Amino acid sequence: MNAAGPAVPPRRPPRWWVVLACLGGVLVSGGALLVLLHPAEASFGWFADDPLDGAALPAVTLVTPEAAAGWAGVLAGFVLWAFRAGWLVGRGGPAPRR
Repeated sequence: MNAAGPAVPPRRPPRWWVVLACLGGVLVSGGALLVLLHPAEASFGWFADDPLDGAALPAVTLVTPEAAAGWAGVLAGFVLWAFRAGWLVGRGGPAPRR
């Protein structure tokens, strides 16, 4: 026993906090893998004007659908982590005595 009172054993976090943290990690790592493994292919060059034979310019893909899904997964994982961190900070502990 100390001056503040009896020692209180640390509480284990609820199971859903652990599930949220793991789910956020899976989403972030899976989304990052999708982004890294499916880069946009650059199949274009410099064109000063339209082609002379009337052909259309090649299509330019800046973001593939897989990369967009990957970025969405990374964002969702970070949102889960932010929710969990905010819950932990907001819940805090009892106000200190004065």
